Formats: sequence, C-alpha cells, structure tokens
Amino acid sequence: MRINRLDLTRYGKFTDGVLDFGYRSIGSPDLHIIYGPNEAGKSTTFDAIVDLVFGIGTSSRYGFLHPYPTMRIGAGINVGGRNREFVRIKRPQNSLLDDQERVLPEVDIKADLGGIDRDAFATMFSLDDESLEKGGEGILASKGNLGELLFAASAGLADLSRQLTVIRGDADTFYRYRARSGTLAELKGRISDLKQQREALDLQASEFSRLVIERDRLAGLYEEAIAARAGTQRRIEEVRCVLNALPVMSRRGSLRDRLTDLGLVPQPPETWRQELQELKRSEIELRVKLEDVSATVASLEREIEEISIDPAALAIASQVEELSELRARYVTAEKDIPKLTARASELSIESILIQLGRPGQTTPADLLLDAATTGSLRSLMESKSGVDAKYSSAQDELLRAERALTNQEGVEVDHALTSAERVSAFEKLQAIITAVPKSDQDVVLRSLARREEMARRTLAEALTALRPWQGQVEALSSLVPPTSARIESWKKSFTALEDQQRISRAELQRLELETRRLEAEITTLRTQAGRIDEEMATVIREERDHAWTLHRQTLDNSSADAFEIAMRRDDHLIAQRLMHFADMGRLNQLGQRLAVVVADSQSQEKILAEARSEMEALRSEIRRGLAQSGSDPAITENPWEMEEWSRRREAALKSRDELAAIEREIHDVRDHVDRSRRLIVQALADAKIPVAMDTDIGSLISFAETALNAFHASANSAAQIDRLRNDISERKHILEAADEASKTWLSQWSALCAACWLRDLGHIPSVGAVTEILTLLERLASAVDARESLVDRIQKMAKDKHVFEMRIHELSVSLGLSAEGAPLSLCQAIFARIKTVGHNADRHRNLREHLDGVRQDEHALRVGQGLLMVRMSEMMDFFSVGTFEAVETSIDLAYRRRDLENSIAQSESELFEMTGASSMVEIEAMTASADRSALADELAKLIPLLDDQDARCRDVFHCRSKAQDSLDAIGGDARVASIEEQRRTALIEVEESARRYMEIRAGVAAAEHALAIYRDRHRSGMMARASDAFRTISRGVYQGVAAQPGKDGDVLIAVSASGGSKAANELSKGARFQLYLALRVAGYHEFVANRTSVPFIADDIMETFDDFRAEEAFRLFAEMGTHGQVIYLTHHRHLTDIARKVCPNVRVHNLEDLGRPTGFQVVAAE
Repeated sequence: MRINRLDLTRYGKFTDGVLDFGYRSIGSPDLHIIYGPNEAGKSTTFDAIVDLVFGIGTSSRYGFLHPYPTMRIGAGINVGGRNREFVRIKRPQNSLLDDQERVLPEVDIKADLGGIDRDAFATMFSLDDESLEKGGEGILASKGNLGELLFAASAGLADLSRQLTVIRGDADTFYRYRARSGTLAELKGRISDLKQQREALDLQASEFSRLVIERDRLAGLYEEAIAARAGTQRRIEEVRCVLNALPVMSRRGSLRDRLTDLGLVPQPPETWRQELQELKRSEIELRVKLEDVSATVASLEREIEEISIDPAALAIASQVEELSELRARYVTAEKDIPKLTARASELSIESILIQLGRPGQTTPADLLLDAATTGSLRSLMESKSGVDAKYSSAQDELLRAERALTNQEGVEVDHALTSAERVSAFEKLQAIITAVPKSDQDVVLRSLARREEMARRTLAEALTALRPWQGQVEALSSLVPPTSARIESWKKSFTALEDQQRISRAELQRLELETRRLEAEITTLRTQAGRIDEEMATVIREERDHAWTLHRQTLDNSSADAFEIAMRRDDHLIAQRLMHFADMGRLNQLGQRLAVVVADSQSQEKILAEARSEMEALRSEIRRGLAQSGSDPAITENPWEMEEWSRRREAALKSRDELAAIEREIHDVRDHVDRSRRLIVQALADAKIPVAMDTDIGSLISFAETALNAFHASANSAAQIDRLRNDISERKHILEAADEASKTWLSQWSALCAACWLRDLGHIPSVGAVTEILTLLERLASAVDARESLVDRIQKMAKDKHVFEMRIHELSVSLGLSAEGAPLSLCQAIFARIKTVGHNADRHRNLREHLDGVRQDEHALRVGQGLLMVRMSEMMDFFSVGTFEAVETSIDLAYRRRDLENSIAQSESELFEMTGASSMVEIEAMTASADRSALADELAKLIPLLDDQDARCRDVFHCRSKAQDSLDAIGGDARVASIEEQRRTALIEVEESARRYMEIRAGVAAAEHALAIYRDRHRSGMMARASDAFRTISRGVYQGVAAQPGKDGDVLIAVSASGGSKAANELSKGARFQLYLALRVAGYHEFVANRTSVPFIADDIMETFDDFRAEEAFRLFAEMGTHGQVIYLTHHRHLTDIARKVCPNVRVHNLEDLGRPTGFQVVAAE
C-alpha cells in the first residue's frame, strides 16, 4: 500500500489542499518530509490519512471550519498492485467513493492491510515522541525480556509488559499462593458463616405443610377459572369477526354490480392518459410554430433582395493585406531615410587611421588582417607568459635539487645493512612481524579459560535438565527425537481428545440430570391424572373389543354385563383423557423427550469410550515414537513435555558445541604462539641478530622492531641520495627544453609580423604594441561595415516608396477614383470602399445561412406533425373509434373499471385480514348462513358471562395470594431460604471467580508462551537488523544488541564499542529511546519482509536528538524507504537539510503552501 497523493479537500483547517507524494522512484528510497510550523496541520494530516482508510468517526474534532456534511478527503493510492482513486466523505454508511462518486466497498481500500483495524494501524505504523517515550519505559518495565521487546516492536505496543503485570495482579487479587488475604479467602469465610446460621434455625413443619396444600388447591382452581374465561373470550372474538365481515361483504356485492353495469373496453397502458394530454398540446404547438416559420422565411427573402454588392471593390478585397504592408513600408521610409543619411555622414574612419600611424591610407579595408593571422598573433601572445614561466621555474628547481643532494650526502649510512642478503632477511622478518598479532596472548588465554569453565557448567546444567534421561553427552547426540511436525500433530490430537472427553463427561452429567427430571415429572403426572397414556388406552380398548366379540357370540346376560363393564372403563378413560387433555399432551411430550435424552446419553457414552480408546492409542504412539528414537519410554507421554525435552536436548547439544569450539580456540591460540616464536627466532638469526631461544614472544617482537627501524633508516638514506641524483639529471633536461621553447616562440613571432603590413613599421613590434593595434583594427572593421549597411538600407527604402505609389495609382484607376492627391489619402479612400463592400457581403452571407436554418426547422416541424398524426391514428384504431374525443371517452371508461376492480380487491383484502380465511369461498360459506340477530343475541349473553368469569378469576387469585402471603409470613422458613440463597450465591460467585482466575492465568501463560515462540522465530532476523540500526543511530557508541540467558528466559543486552555490555533496563533514558527506535525499525523490516508494505509515519520524534543522531535516524528511515513509503512530519526546518544530506532524493512538502486561505473559486455540490 502506498499513498501517491493526499487531497485535503475540506478537512480541518485545509481547503482544497493537495499533498502530491508522486509515484515511487525506482532505485531510490521512498522517503518524504512534511514540514510546517506549529499549528500548521501536521497532526491533521496524519489523522486525515487514518480517516481516509478507516472512515471519519461519528464525532470529529476537524469539523470546526467545514461542517460535517461537507467534509471530504481524497487520495490516489496504490493498493492491491494497482493505482486507484478514493474519496472519503462524512457519512454513517457508504462513505467510501471513487473518483466518479460511485460507492465502493471498504475492502477495496483495506486490501493490503490484512485485517488490521484502526487502532492497530495507528499503533503499528506510526511513531511520535509520546510513543517513543512509552517504548523506552516499556524496556525498563520488561527488564529486557527479549520476547516481549521483539513482539512490542513489531506490533508497535509500548506498554506490553505493563499490561501483562496488570493482568497478573488482577488474578492475584483472587488467589495467591500462601497468601492469607484475597477474594477467595473472604468468600470461603462467608460460606462457613452462612452454614452455621442455617444449622441454628428450626423449621415449623406442620403449619408449613398445611399452607402448601391450601396454596396448591387454590392454584388448581385458578387455572380452571382461567381456562373457562379463555374459552368464552375466543367465542366472543369469533362472533365479532362474523358480525364485522357482513357489512364488507355487502359493500363488495354492490361494487361487483356496478362493475357489471359498465361497458367493456380494451384496457389501455397506464401512460396513455398523460400521453393524450401531451398529444393535444403538441398539435397546437406545432401548428403555431409552422405559421411563425413561414412568416420568417418571407421576411428573410425580402432582406436578401435589398442588399447590393460592388463587384470591382469585391475583386480587390483580397489585396488588402498586401496594400497594408506596402503602406507601412512607405510610412517607414518617409521617416527613416533622412535619419539614416545623417548617421552615414557621422561615421569617421580617419581618426582610427591616425592612431594606427597610417593617416594617408586611401583604402582602409587593406589594413584589416585576415582571421588566421589575427588568431596566430593572439595565440602567440597568450603563450608568451607560459614560456617565460617554465624557463624561470626550471632554473629554480635545479638549484633546489643541487642544495638537497649536498645536505643528504653529509648523513652517515651503514652500507652493511643494505646488502642484498641482509635486505632479503629483513624483508622476511618484516613480513613475519606483520603477520604475528600484537594482542596479549596471555590475556586471551585467560579469557578463554574462563569461558571454558563457564561452558562446562552450562553443559552440566543442561544435562541435569534432561532428567529422567541420564547418560553422556556423546550418547545424547545419537538420539533422534520426533520431528516438530509430528509433535505438533500429537499436541493437536491430545488437545482435541482431552476436550472431547471433558465435553462428553459434562454432557453425560447434564443428560443424567435431565433423565431424572423427566422421570420425576412423568411419575407426578401419572399420580395426579392416573394411567391416561396411550399404552393404557390401547389395553382398555382391546378389552372392550374382546368383550364385544364374546357378547356377539353368546348374547347372554353375563357377556352383556362384561361388555357393559368394559364400555364403562373405556368411557371413563376417555373422559379422564378429555379432562386431562393438556396433561396427556404433556405426558406424551415428556415421554418423547425422555427417549431422546436416553438416546443422547448412549451416544455420548459411545463417544466418550471412543475418545478414551483414541487417547490410549495416542499415548501408545508417543511411547513407540520415543522407543523408536532410542529414548527411555519413561521420559514422558505428554507431547508438550516431549517438546520441552527436545528443546532442552538441543540446548545441551548447543552447549556441547560451544565447549568444543572454545577448546579448539585455546588449542589454536597456543599452537599459533609457539609457531610465531619459532618463525621470529629464525628470521632474527637470518638477519644476523643474536637472540636467546627461550625469550618470550613479546621481547622477540621488540628486538625485531628495533632492528627493523635501524634497517629502514639506512635503506631510506641510501634511496634518498639515489633519488636526488636522478632528480638533478631530470631538472637539467627540463631547463634545456624550456630554453629551446623560448627561442622557437621568438622565431614564430618574427615570421608572423613579416607576413603582414606590420613589417612596414621598421622593427619587430612588442606584444603590447600588437595588442593595441589589434584593438584599433576591430574598431576600423566595425566602422567600415556600418557605413556599407546604411547605404544599402537607404536604397531599399527608396525602392519601397516607388512601389507603393505605383500600386496606389493602379487601384485608383480600377475603382474609378481620381489619381490626383497624396498617396496616403488615396490609400485611405480605397480601404473605405473595400470595407463597405465586405460588410455588405458578410450581411448577405449571414442572411442566407439564417434562411437555410429556418427552412430546416420548417421541415423538422412538418415531420413532427406527421408523426403526431400517426400516433393519434394508432390510439383511434386501438379503441375502434373515429375521433380523438372518442379516444378520450374510452380511456376514462377504462380507468373507471380499473378503480372498481381495485375497490373490490381492497374489500376482499379486508375480509382476509378480518377473518383469517385463505379464500373467498370460505368467507362466503361463513357468512352465508349467519343470522345477524342471533349472533348479536349470543354476543350479548357472552359479554356478561365473561365479566362473571373475570370476577371469579380475581376472587380465586386473591385467595391464592393470601395463602402465599401466609406461607411467606413463617419467619424461620423465610430466613432459612434467604440464608440458603445467599450461600448458593456465594458458591456461584466462587465458581465464576475461579473460572475467571483460571482463564486469566491460562491467558498469561499462553501470552508468555506465544512471546517465547515469537522470540525464537524472529530473533535472528530482528536481532541482526536491530543491532545494525542501534549501532547506526548511536554512531558507533554501541556495537549492537545481543541475547543472553536469564532467570525467566532470554534477556536483551546492549554491547558497547569498548566490548562491555549492559542490560536493556540499565541503559540511560536517551539510550533506551534509541534502542526502542532501533527495535521498531527492525520490526518494520520484519513486517514488510513477509507482507505487502504499508506507509510508516513518524511525527517529530527527534526533539531530543542532536544533529548527528538526527542524521543517523534519517539514514535508517531512508533504508526503510527502500522497502515501503516513510513519511516524517516536523516543525524543525533544519531537519529537512539534514534529510537532504543523507538522502538527496528525499521529497520535502511544505504545509504552509497548503494552509494559506483562498477565496471562493467554485461551488461544490455533494
């Protein structure tokens, strides 16, 4: 995602402001600086970018100049790999538009954000002084925890450590290990007190039982009264429905009769009534326009006939431009000929000839020199100073070299050291001393010994952490633990099976409680209503049928009595079922529900058994995987513990490799020291410098350097003498060449002077004299050229005057004018005649064009009149009538029929809504046999009955309420119930608080585990980038950052240039700010490495930076700009110069140019 242009059309203080970032330049950083003084609109610009992407909120602080309905932001953005135009306005919905004002979905502008919301965008891709300071405080609060710092830098969170601390503290307020206070302890004490209070109370059982029975009896009576009232109410509503439908049915019949009386006509389209009026208006309008057009045509034809045109003047009208040009030349010649004649006479060449010493020269042009001669003279004059300078310099250099040789020969030189054999030996000694490191090897060995001891302790601790596995580290490397992918698969399966078992057990417990509840309800219903279920009804019905069969076969008294008894039992059961119809339905529902619950219980038991079997199989697979890798099967059966054991194994192997590397380094250092000592002793012996074999390497190097210094001094002295002798010989050659060059110049100068009129001077002129002569010759050439040019111009002007006079005479004769008079007056008369004839010709042409247009309008009107008549004929044919008035009458009749049909349909709709019937047949059947008076009498009887039933319900409800009040008045039972309620509430509060405590603790553990995973995945890339950035911004004061194992995990440390180190929380405030900036830079690189780049915006974060730190910060921003767009807002003008110094291609935008108020230029409409 990249912003190519930001349009602040109407937003905050801006009106029609445009920030053009341009398209990204290939190969240069995409870095932008937005400069503006305080209150210039930097914060407004940043908020405008956020509002453009995510929408302007319900309330905005940028509506002080432009009201909410007029606020508008636009931009050209590269999103999804292509450039698009977006516009955002202030609207609750559909506020994102394109440049054509069409509504766009929000996903179009957020395609490259990957689901990032408004707060995450402002947090991850912006940085200001406040977030920079919070980031430094976050480093202090986290105590350098590497996982927290890397994640906070990538996500832009400056207070992650503080948030985790607050969450842990929230959990500790409920329960903390070995703490005597806390919410859980208080709730446990409260539950214990309530239990003691409940046991101290006694219950009045007999009175309570009697009141309960009385309350239940009254409750049954109340239910029966309510049911009877409901039946009466339903019948009243049915009667009223029929009575209300009867008038509507009568109105519907009347409407249908009126529809039958109207004649049948074709149904015209809906638009014909309006079109009919338009056709009548158009017919009148066309008739009036045709009359106007005919009158206009006649008037134009009369005007055209009255215009007369002069053919002679019209023929010469095309020569007006030529005549105007000749007239202008004539006027110019009249003015300039006297002036040019005077200027030609003023030119004086004789004074120049006198200065040249040739006053009697009759042809001045003969004195002018050709270009080749002039160029040669000037070239020799320019080279004269160089020739003289080279000769003088060569003399001085030769003298200095001779003095230096005399001084150097006085220095004593040991020639024995400069022999070829000794030179070769000393060169070999020099090479050996250069190759040998100058550091103190003893210090290095002591440091390596300390590191070796520390590495051994680390390896021992790592092996201890692998218990219950025991063995040597060599055996550990031969183990092959399961792969990460396999462990992840085990973890997913293990978690899924545990969740399945937990869910199944909870579901079985719930289903068991549901089964007990359903069985209890079924038992209660059967106790209250008897055996009225379908099973008992089937048994009694079969007994009745069997008794009937026996009676038909025997037809005696005993069979009749038996059949009578069976019939009575069946009738009694039917009566009971009818009386307890609701209970029977409820009993059937409970039976069905019980069957479903039993089936669900069996399914859950099967699922639980399968999950346990799969869990056992998974544990067996983990044990087999451990056995296959050569591990002890007793190590673990938990995939998370197996993953941790594998990580500790890798740490142990890493510690082993580090110890081996240190041991190899110690061996290499000692071997290198011995080898260097032998080489130096041998080289000193070859150079004939005696030294003891047991001398330490430091003394050997000192002896060798002293001998090399003496050798180099002697060798340098001998080489200096040879160099000075060669230099003297070279200087003599240079002096001879300079003398030869001086003689050559003099011969060339004499030859040039002899080849021109300068030879007539009698001597070879000097360089200064020739310089003045050439200057006078330039003035002479200019004067000669000017006089010739003036004479030529005077002749041409005289010719122009003659041509103009002849042309005026010819045109006057052709127009019939008198040729007498001044040429200019005759020219003016000719122009007047041509202007008049041109005006008449233009008017004739315009009238002719107007006439053609009017005739075209007349033709168009007649065509429209014909089309109108065709349309009117179509309407008359549709209704089969002969006049337009008959068409209008038919349309009115059709619309009356349509209105009646709509009224009938509305009546039927009222009937459907009133009765709830599905067809008119049902309604007609309902009302056909209805007797209005009988229904009114029934309604009159039912209304008083409903009032009586209401009174009955109120009386029964009053008695039941009194019984309930008497039940509630028993104090001991109410207090016991209240205490029990408080105890259960406290237990529920403990359960909910415990669940929340576990969720918080699990969330914190998950967050810490996620931070550890994030640290392990991103440590290498982000640590390297953060080190480079920290080293750059600190200008080498710190070499970078590194990770070091700590008590609770890896911690971040800063490595200084001197080799020291500091924990992140021990840095100074400014250094912490710089470290947080380096981490944010690394986090941005990590983000754009895996996703599409998003603009990064920084707002004046260099308030506390000096110019050097600011320069390095801009260097980091320029590097970020090679991956994505970086925008920096500032009110410090000097920072723009620093940015240009670091990145010459940076683009600077000035908010002062955007914010200047302007007047109204256009009116925009939304």
